Amino acid sequence: MDPVYRTDASPPLAQSAVEARACAEIWDKFAQNDAQRYIWTIRQGNDPQEFWQSGEHTVAREFLPLIRSYQVRPALGLELGCGVGRLAFPLARHFQQVLGLDVSRSMIQQVISAATEKRVTNVAFCAIAGPEDFVQLATTNPTRFDFIYSLLVFQHVPDLSTIAGYLLVIRTLLHPRGLAYLQFDTRPPGLSYRLKMRLPDFLLPRFWRRGIRRIRRSPQEIEGCIRRAGLEIVAQLTPRTAYHRYILRVPPTSGTSS
Repeated sequence: MDPVYRTDASPPLAQSAVEARACAEIWDKFAQNDAQRYIWTIRQGNDPQEFWQSGEHTVAREFLPLIRSYQVRPALGLELGCGVGRLAFPLARHFQQVLGLDVSRSMIQQVISAATEKRVTNVAFCAIAGPEDFVQLATTNPTRFDFIYSLLVFQHVPDLSTIAGYLLVIRTLLHPRGLAYLQFDTRPPGLSYRLKMRLPDFLLPRFWRRGIRRIRRSPQEIEGCIRRAGLEIVAQLTPRTAYHRYILRVPPTSGTSS
């Protein structure tokens, strides 16, 4: 199957996205320092196989049962925040093609090299600066994706309006019979969290610093963005936790084109 997207794509940066550029620069540094550690911070040792196996388990235990239960067509998958391919590669064995997007060009360079090493040919990857580039993808290509997912990504986005922008484009790109699977941290903000958010980075452990820290959002905030984007909540998994996942679709009344 010929790729829908070129792996050497180089979309323009968002014109007014100073924060998006800063975020990309931070994650470029993370990628150059230790991509696997910053993507999956609970890794215990230095064995890279633990990292890749965690992706295999997530796809097998979370994605595939959901895809089968909702009879999602295993054609086109899209990952927001693909990193170095922890989830994209195992999912690609079950889909015709998977597209991975990330704000870090260093991550994209690494994942393209990994795809070559692993000889995975039905994946493509592209760097985006933020929702503006995502909008360009939606407006310049008529493709609709059957499964759009993002894990351990939106929890790092400090600006709620950026999340809202991504949700609007997800609504545009999602196939009428497809599913979106998005994770957020919706724990209540306790005293320690509030203190952590006020302290300068040099006083904090590295995984509590800006860029990598988890931003907690209330379910009301997230669900308001979901509704305004025109998406419907099908189900929720482990709500009000650090691993709160929303399963979304385009409302049936919005269209049923094939």
